[in-house]
Amino acid sequence: GGAWFRPSRRRRQFMAIVITDAKEQVGKRILREMKRGVTSLQATGMWTGATHDVLLVALTITEVPRLKALVEEEDPQAFLVVTPAHEVLGKGFLPLGSEG
Repeated sequence: GGAWFRPSRRRRQFMAIVITDAKEQVGKRILREMKRGVTSLQATGMWTGATHDVLLVALTITEVPRLKALVEEEDPQAFLVVTPAHEVLGKGFLPLGSEG
């Protein structure tokens, strides 16, 4: 069988998950410098019981290096996961009703 997804000419899309104690600094720079929306969630580290903020950011492959650098500059202790996103729909990407 073929691939489970249709090939696309669009840049590959990702979801970044940033666990940080510098939510304001990191979030504001993503908004201002990358022009990407950021969603903040509060989380609890199961190992330590400490609360942290989790920032979610949808972005394209060309933006990943900038995000890594920005997070490192603001919070060298942050935990960053960048994972492929099958579809990203909404402002800054394809409209919600789109077929990917």
